[in-house]
Amino acid sequence: MVSPDVTITFLGGLGEVGRNSTCIEIGGKLLLIDFGVMFPDATMPGVDVILPDTRWLQARSEDLAAVIVTHGHEDHLGGVPHLLKQFEVPLYGSELTMALARQKVIEARLEDRTSFHTLSDGQRLKIGPFDIEVLPITHSVPESLCVVLHTPQGVMVHTGDFKIDREPIDGRTTDIGRLKELSEEGVRLLMADSTNADKPGWSPSESTVGDTLRQLIPRWGGQRLIVSCFASHLHRVQQICDIAIGEGRTIFPLGRSMVSNIRIAQELGVLNVPHRAIDSIDRIGEYDSEEICVICTGSQGEANAALSLLARGDHPDLSLSEDDVVLLSSHPIPGNEIPVYRMINRLTRLGCEVIHDGFEHVHTTGHAQREELQHLYEALLPEWYLPVEGEHRMLRRNADLAIESGHSPNRTIVANDGDQVTINADGLRISGRIAAPYHYLDGLLDDLSPDLLEERRKLGEGGFVHVTVLISQESGLVGHPDISTLGWLDAERSVQVLAELEIEVTEAVNAAIRAEENREAIERLVRRTTGRFVGNRTRRRPPISASVILVD
Repeated sequence: MVSPDVTITFLGGLGEVGRNSTCIEIGGKLLLIDFGVMFPDATMPGVDVILPDTRWLQARSEDLAAVIVTHGHEDHLGGVPHLLKQFEVPLYGSELTMALARQKVIEARLEDRTSFHTLSDGQRLKIGPFDIEVLPITHSVPESLCVVLHTPQGVMVHTGDFKIDREPIDGRTTDIGRLKELSEEGVRLLMADSTNADKPGWSPSESTVGDTLRQLIPRWGGQRLIVSCFASHLHRVQQICDIAIGEGRTIFPLGRSMVSNIRIAQELGVLNVPHRAIDSIDRIGEYDSEEICVICTGSQGEANAALSLLARGDHPDLSLSEDDVVLLSSHPIPGNEIPVYRMINRLTRLGCEVIHDGFEHVHTTGHAQREELQHLYEALLPEWYLPVEGEHRMLRRNADLAIESGHSPNRTIVANDGDQVTINADGLRISGRIAAPYHYLDGLLDDLSPDLLEERRKLGEGGFVHVTVLISQESGLVGHPDISTLGWLDAERSVQVLAELEIEVTEAVNAAIRAEENREAIERLVRRTTGRFVGNRTRRRPPISASVILVD
């Protein structure tokens, strides 16, 4: 009997940092590994998040068996509520990951669309045709999982995000021993995190950040301390709390996700912080400065997150001053440097002392660097190697690293979003391609079109000009053309320019009326005349619109 093929479809995460989602197909059934979001850059005005596109999945909705979430970061978990709006599907993951997922699903009022299944380290289970084993792997969020698929075409390993932390805060290490056992059995395919594939060496342990914090925090004994990090970096939160509480400070969580995640982690025993050592931000006025440690969201400069609101002076519960110390225990996500440093500048203008990883070791990466990737590769020695999770340059560097380690270039594949790879007795090949465009969310607007985003960009670059003309059948042009602009020029300072545009439009319209042109032709003429004038006078090409109104 011929074993069925295994096909892997990449819905996202191969070409960008974020919106990670990989679909495994066996025997006509589908298994999703992660469904995350990506955050917009400056070229995407108004966009809240970007999701994997699901149109291909919609045609296979009856075949979707489950979603395994490797860990609790937004770029792997954040899209799950949006997925559940379209599909009823069970969720699987570690206890913490499922607790974070449950909170999101409850907030979205989608509890009836799914069920939550907790996986323990080393557990092996079957979901339909999928024989799945999950192994502990270290990352910057607790209880991250490496997914092992025992398929008709051999063992396949998907790392999720990972590093190999030899001294993790919770003592839970990557199960290298089991990975080596799998290598002895034979690993058909390894899909490994590529985020830090271009960084040499071995990433520092999370515990090294605690060493730095233990030196720094006592220096600010008389000042109020505000620390910002990812709400999901609970090992970081644990270290901050331990040191701050040891210095006599009370912890004040700030930001919806920080408050929620600390509560969930305490309930699960993932975060070991006494309840008496945490207080609500609305009671912060009852404490002296040296008794306060605020732990807040917003380390990436997100416009509506707690730290950005504090930097702008817009937070309703807290104001900062020159007496405060702000510590960013984070590093900008690639492409997100500008908003982060803009926020740091604002905090500095307020007089705050700002500490970040540019000059103190207050953050370490959660992603494997080159020596760790090589260590993983040598533990598994896969037949085929396929980098995942990263921009194309990262994927390429990850592939090159495997080749440098002795892997055959012919068995090293760099795939892209939308690629489908099939594994059978003949080997691995790119067998097809689906559409995998960005799915943009803007408030309640779902799936903005690229054309609409392009219009927004044009408005941001050149503004907008609209000309309204009134025409009477008896007397021709009525009054003067009305010229409205937004973002093109300062109307008060450019009265002469607008007057010249008004003259050109008037002359063009009068000529068209004499030639007995119809309303549509005159409207086109007004747009062309305005566009030519604007381009010649300002070397800009803003969107131009015109209205020709017939009056009695």
